[in-house]
Amino acid sequence: MKAEDITDKYAEIDTFSQRKHPTLSHNLSARNMGKNDLWIAASAAITQSILLTFDKDFEHLNEFFLELFVFES
Repeated sequence: MKAEDITDKYAEIDTFSQRKHPTLSHNLSARNMGKNDLWIAASAAITQSILLTFDKDFEHLNEFFLELFVFES
């Protein structure tokens, strides 16, 4: 894994979240993800880790970029 892999995935996830990805789309409205959330999502995607969170802001990425588990609060 290289630093470029994570930065490329960061940009791809950001583009996807803004509904501007050239090949992937979702039916949800465009969303601005925080920079820290983008880094977390990119790191989980690159390392093929399950993202464990209480935050539902990652749900649109599930099955496109990463596997997500959202705890109920």
